[in-house]
Amino acid sequence: MRLFGADQADVATMRKTNAWLMAMAFAMLFAAGIAALALSNMTETNSEEVIDTLEIRTELRAVLNLLQDAEIGQRGFLLTRDAQYLEPYEEVRSQIGKRISRLESLIPSNSEQAVRVSQLRNGVTRRLAEVDETVALGLEGRFDEALAVVNEDRGEALMDEIREIVASALEAEHGRLDQRQSEVIATRTWLSASIVGALIATILLAILSAQLTRRQFASVENRRHQLSLLNTELETRVRDRTHELEMAREMAEAETARAEHERGRVELLLREVTHRVGNNLAMVSSLLRMQQAKLDDNGARAALETARGRIQTISTAQRRLRLGDDLQSTRADSLLEAVVSDLADAALESSTIAVSSSFEPLVVSARDATTLAVVLGELVSNAIKHAFEGLPDGTISVSFAINGDGVPVMSVQDDGIGMDESENTPARRSGLGSMIIENLSRQYGGEIKKWKNEFGGTSIHILLPKLQIVAGETMPENRG
Repeated sequence: MRLFGADQADVATMRKTNAWLMAMAFAMLFAAGIAALALSNMTETNSEEVIDTLEIRTELRAVLNLLQDAEIGQRGFLLTRDAQYLEPYEEVRSQIGKRISRLESLIPSNSEQAVRVSQLRNGVTRRLAEVDETVALGLEGRFDEALAVVNEDRGEALMDEIREIVASALEAEHGRLDQRQSEVIATRTWLSASIVGALIATILLAILSAQLTRRQFASVENRRHQLSLLNTELETRVRDRTHELEMAREMAEAETARAEHERGRVELLLREVTHRVGNNLAMVSSLLRMQQAKLDDNGARAALETARGRIQTISTAQRRLRLGDDLQSTRADSLLEAVVSDLADAALESSTIAVSSSFEPLVVSARDATTLAVVLGELVSNAIKHAFEGLPDGTISVSFAINGDGVPVMSVQDDGIGMDESENTPARRSGLGSMIIENLSRQYGGEIKKWKNEFGGTSIHILLPKLQIVAGETMPENRG
C-alpha cells in the first residue's frame, strides 16, 4: 500500500491509536447493550406494579359493591317479606371475605394502605353483623323489630364510614398509579437515550478513525465519499429511530390512561420494546460488520469481530425472548437453542464442526435467561475458535439441565485438541471472554469446572446454585 508522506514509525503510531479507539468503541457499545437490558427489566417491574395497583382498585370497588348488594337484599326482604331477596345477601356473605383477603394479599404489610384495609374489614364485619341481625329477626317473623333497627340509621353511618375508607384507599392507589406511570415514562426515556447514545458514539468514533487513517490509503477521496454516505445513512436512521421511539412514547402515555381496562396492551408494549432493543442491537452488529470490512489491521478486525459476536448474542436473546403471563419469566431452553443456532450458522458456514444441544424445558426470569444466553455464547464461541486447531472436523455438545442434586448446570463439551493445563492459570484466564463468564456466573454462585474429557477434548461445567427456576408454570416456546 502506498503511503502519503508518512514513514513507518508514523504508520505504527496511527495503527496503535486506531486499535485503542476501536477497543473503546466496543466497550461503549457493550455497555450500552447492558444498560438497555437493565432498563428493559425496570420497565417490566414498573408494568407489574401498575397491574397490581389496578387490581387493588378493582377489589376495593368490588367490596363496596358487594356490601351495597347485601343492603339491597336486606331492605328488599324486610319490605316485601319475600325470601327471594335474600339471594344477593347470601352471595355477598360467601364472596366478600375472599375479596378482602385478596386485598390483604396484594398490599404490603405495615403500610398505610394495610391499615385502611384492616379498618375496611372491621367496618364490613360490623355492617354485616347488623344486616345479619335484621335478617334473623325477619326470618323469625319479627319484621317490625327488624325495621326499627334499620330505621335507627346505624347501618347508614357505618356505610358512610366504609365509603370514606374505600375513597381514601382509592385515592392512595390513584397516586401510586400516577407515580408508576411517571416512572414508566422516565424509564422509556432513558432506554431511548441509551440506544441513541450508542449509535451517536459509533458515528463519532467512526469519523475520528477515518480521519486518522486516511493518510494510509491511496484512494483518499473515494474513502471520504464512502464515509460521507455512511454518515448520511446513519443520521437518517437515527432520526427515523428517534421519531419512532417518540411515537411509541406518545402511544404508551395514551395507553396508560386506559390501563385499568387494558392490561393486554401493557403486555404488548413490553414485548415490543424488548423486540425493538434486539433489532437495534442487530443493526449495531451489522454496522460493526461494515466497519470491519474496511480495516486492514488483523488485530483490530479480530477485536471488532469478537465484540460484534457478543452484541449479536444479546440481540438474539432479546429478539427471541417471549414472556409468560406473569410478564417476567420465559422458557430458557428455546432461547438458548436460538443462541446456539445463530452462532453455528454464523461461524460454521464452511466448517465440518458440528454443534449439538440438549436443553431441559426450564422456566427462569427473563433477566436470568438473557444472562445465561451471554454466558453460553461466550463458551460456544471459545470452543469454535480454539478447540479444533489443526483438526479436520469435530463436535461440540452443549446442555442446560438440573443435576441429581437439584442444581442447574450449564455444560459445553468438545472432542478437540484438549486443554493445556497452563490455560487454567489466573494469567491465562484474564481475557475479556473469561472475565465475562466468571462475572456473570458469579451472580448465581457459579462454580466453573474445567477438565480434559475422555474424548481428548475439553469439558466445562458451570454450577449455578442460586439461579431461580420457576416451577409449575407452562410457557410458550421462544420462537423468532
